[in-house]
Amino acid sequence: MLLNRARQTAIRIMSGIATALLITGIAYRFHFNLSSATSVHLFLITAIALRWGFAEASAVSVVSVGCLDYFFTEPLFHFYMSDSHDWVALATFESVALLVSRLFDQMNRHAEESELHRSHLQRLYQLSQNILLLNFQEPIEPQLVVLIQQALSANGVALWNAYDLRLSKAGVCEFAENEVRCAFYTESNDDNATTGISHRVLRSGTRPVGALLIQGHTADPASVNATVSLVAIAMERARSFAAESSAEAARQSEQLRATVLDALAHAFKTPLTAIQTSSSGLLEMNTLASTEKRLITLIDQQATHLAEITTRLLRTAKFDNASLKLKPQDVDIAELVRESVAESNVQFALPTVNITLAGNRVLAFADRHLLKMALIQLLDNAAKYGNAGASILIDVWEEQNESKVSVHNDGSFIPLEERERIFKRFYRSPSASHKASGTGIGLSVVKHVVDAHHGRVWVTSDTEDGTAFFLTIPKGKP
Repeated sequence: MLLNRARQTAIRIMSGIATALLITGIAYRFHFNLSSATSVHLFLITAIALRWGFAEASAVSVVSVGCLDYFFTEPLFHFYMSDSHDWVALATFESVALLVSRLFDQMNRHAEESELHRSHLQRLYQLSQNILLLNFQEPIEPQLVVLIQQALSANGVALWNAYDLRLSKAGVCEFAENEVRCAFYTESNDDNATTGISHRVLRSGTRPVGALLIQGHTADPASVNATVSLVAIAMERARSFAAESSAEAARQSEQLRATVLDALAHAFKTPLTAIQTSSSGLLEMNTLASTEKRLITLIDQQATHLAEITTRLLRTAKFDNASLKLKPQDVDIAELVRESVAESNVQFALPTVNITLAGNRVLAFADRHLLKMALIQLLDNAAKYGNAGASILIDVWEEQNESKVSVHNDGSFIPLEERERIFKRFYRSPSASHKASGTGIGLSVVKHVVDAHHGRVWVTSDTEDGTAFFLTIPKGKP
């Protein structure tokens, strides 16, 4: 390519020199004076500078000075000037010729750069428009690489999505797939002139999210960087769209489950009320034999238990319907824990419970009824999934502006990847679902209650030390 360009420049210079000699011959034939001949040569040099460039015009200007000296200054036909004014005139001519050539050359370069810049902007604009029309229902990486290849007129494009660990290619890519991944992990941003490959890391803010390799393109580094920014934005939009779709699907699913839950709870209320009324009436009559009385007492107890479960289901449904109203007051957490243990003993037959209190009173500003429901759920959870006969440890203490409670049991283990999921509605850990029956509602209730109080809840778990659930409640008004 360089050889062809040098050859073209040489041909242009020879053509310019031939034209200068022809003009000199015509001017001499028609007896032009130095001033007239100088004007004609200056016009020729200006035209060459405008059409071809500075190098060609400079070479022709030197030949023109020689022709003017030889044919139009005294003594004629000698490369010598006896009049000092002729020296000044030719020196001025050469200076003006070089200056004009340089100005026209700069003008041409600026025009070419402006046209190239306009072309790159047009391509980027077209790329941005096409990105807006991407189908986010399908993976966008295969769509993006095709758009980039078309926009930058590249031979090949490869895109690595670090979120999904997915590689997409378009065109002919003369590099290994590992090179794309290495560009991401080494965070390389360079343009290799030898291989003609540009390496770029895609970023969302300061976080790397992928890598882009472009081979055989004509774009400048600024256009490549702009393309990378557009691609990174498109990938983030795709992730946001997927997250929103997933969240909306989850919201609709939760709404349906809450509706069904509410309907079932209300459906249970009527028959349970009838059972409780009948069993209580039979006991009040006091006409039953001892065996019959024990059976009716058992029916009454279990009906009461089912009624409490139904009430809990109704409250759970209210969480999803955003109708939960707190009635906060100053609550002694230590006293509330004792009450929760006593009530849980009646319902679940808890194993040994050891309570450690940091002081006689640990206060918080909370809804007493809801907080007790959360504590009972944690105790039920510890009793279900702990080792048979193992004791439950409860710690209650204050720390800065929070009151904290931990419920610890031995025997159960929750893997790290599941410690956030267990607080979601209806989720049950596969590693613990065989130990006890359940619906996956309880811990989500705890989460809702604590969030409503602007507190925090989390879990730690170890195969040796067991599992501990922690919750915090602010001591004062939020």
